[in-house]
Amino acid sequence: MFISSYKLKTWLNWPPVCAHLCTFAVAFSFSSTWQVPRDAFRYGGLVYAFLLTVAIVVVALPITLLQLAIGQLSQQDAVGVWKAVPFFKGVGYVRLLISMLALVYTSVYVSLTFTYLLYTVSNSIPFWECQYIVVPDDDETYIANATSCFNETFLAPVSEKPEYYVAVSLVIIVLSTLLPFTLFGPFKFMKRILYVLGPIIFILGIVIISCIGDGNGLTTFYNSSEIRNMVNPSIWYRALIQALLTSQTANGYLILAGDSIYTNTDVHWTSLIFTGTNVAAFWFGSIFWHGLTSGVDHDTSPVAVLVETYKAAVERELNTAWPILIFILLLLSGTVTMLTLLYPVFDHCRRFGGPKWRYIAIACSLVSVGGALAALGGGLTALSAIEDVVVPLLISVATIAEVLAFQLIYGRKTLVEDVEFLNGKPLANYWIIGWFVTPGIVLAFTMWWTVTWLIDDTKWQESPWEAILIVATFSTAVVIIVIFAAISVAKQMQYDALSKLQASFRPSRHWGPRDPIVHYYWLARREESERNLPRTSYRRQLGQFSGNISFGHISSTVSSKTSLENKKRSNSDDWMYTEYRRKYLEQTYPEIIQHNKKRSLSLDYSTVMKANFVITDVHITREVTNIVPELNNNNPNVPG
Repeated sequence: MFISSYKLKTWLNWPPVCAHLCTFAVAFSFSSTWQVPRDAFRYGGLVYAFLLTVAIVVVALPITLLQLAIGQLSQQDAVGVWKAVPFFKGVGYVRLLISMLALVYTSVYVSLTFTYLLYTVSNSIPFWECQYIVVPDDDETYIANATSCFNETFLAPVSEKPEYYVAVSLVIIVLSTLLPFTLFGPFKFMKRILYVLGPIIFILGIVIISCIGDGNGLTTFYNSSEIRNMVNPSIWYRALIQALLTSQTANGYLILAGDSIYTNTDVHWTSLIFTGTNVAAFWFGSIFWHGLTSGVDHDTSPVAVLVETYKAAVERELNTAWPILIFILLLLSGTVTMLTLLYPVFDHCRRFGGPKWRYIAIACSLVSVGGALAALGGGLTALSAIEDVVVPLLISVATIAEVLAFQLIYGRKTLVEDVEFLNGKPLANYWIIGWFVTPGIVLAFTMWWTVTWLIDDTKWQESPWEAILIVATFSTAVVIIVIFAAISVAKQMQYDALSKLQASFRPSRHWGPRDPIVHYYWLARREESERNLPRTSYRRQLGQFSGNISFGHISSTVSSKTSLENKKRSNSDDWMYTEYRRKYLEQTYPEIIQHNKKRSLSLDYSTVMKANFVITDVHITREVTNIVPELNNNNPNVPG
């Protein structure tokens, strides 16, 4: 069947298709290809994957809907959404700090992958530095294992092998310089990159596992002895934090995506599709790496997937092309990860940095480069401390504060009504229960992990750097929230300190949809709810938040681009106002409207009075006094 190029382009521009192409790409970020497989090596493949799935369904899925809804409603970023509760504006900056710290170790991992890719192309595997190590007082030699090889090359201490540190540092600087340019221009460029990278990563994974996968390696995916890890608080806490990272709810990306990528999608279905795609992706990643490696003893270091790639290539004598393809897969996946981490930071700079926002964004990039170089100098210990201690605690604090603030201060009832306004149908109890239990679950497992770690005597036999990190991280998060809370209170327009403090817990006048029409009906529904009046249904037109017309509203008979453009028309303010007003009156005063059904729906004051009310020369009945002002167009309290 012949399909014209114009129709193909139109279909590809269909908002839901484009949005979920981005979903597919983000699902194959480092969460699925690097972090989850590494944690599966640590705690057991099947056990960890099962706990991670439970954590996503119970905790991450409700937060996904929450962030998508508030992002789509307000069209703000992780900081801007706190116009709903200005006192907690610092939580948004904690989200951006998480992005910056995650960018530090992600940059190191991507740079190491790119360096090993170049080294494999020029030298092949095994590397000549690692083939043989001479044992003192022994004439025999032996082949070094993969972990020793990595520690002897690019992960060697700077004082011993400075040339390797310089090589990786140059790659970090180059990547961190080139990648931000994709975010300096329109956001469309980044989305087009995601459209391409997602399918490429998936196809590469299928080709690799189909050609060199080892069925014997899958037997290590489940080991009955690993069930004992279930009593270890680390596996539960790590699964919980990884669920938030996998669902992209940790760093503010999903809030921003609600404004940019998922503007015109149903938040319920988008939450389910986004979460389901990520679950399928990390199961695929876990099975991929267990099927690639045939050994029982897996590496559990932060760079476990690189070590396992080298080990599989040496032990199974694979052709050099296969480790190169694996490194390319990891490199593309890391690129997606860096984009999702950079995007919230750069967008915030664009919104609040003024005309010079690019200079501020460059400064943020330089800070991340400096942190990556410092972390690389500290080796795997520094990377592990940032990834396994600092970032998880910041995620816990931000998640608890965010959900509690929207539930208790902004108001659960108001939040539910906002989601129903976006979706046009009642909100299921699952989401409400999920918002209710999430803070308790996150707090409980965070305290369990922290207390268990602090009372472990073996941890205190060495320098207590991790204990210091735990205290410093929690203190930093609290200080950030308090500082920006004080700034928000000071900016309030009230006359005394107590009034300013109270005002900082109420939504600002800039909170809500930016589109004037949508904002009007959003406020109208709130007034109806406060006055316990029947709520009329308002379903926004697809494309109304973004200003674009939906593909679904284009006539199928249009055959040319010129005629298509002529078919576009904007929403009429008068038409929408009249329709909403008519529905409101029909539901509120059905006896009046039904009596005048054959007459025009005029809201003329005298017509309504003569037809339905008895007016005496002395007084007007109480019923007239209550109804007529609501029918007056000049009344500012009229919902519609």
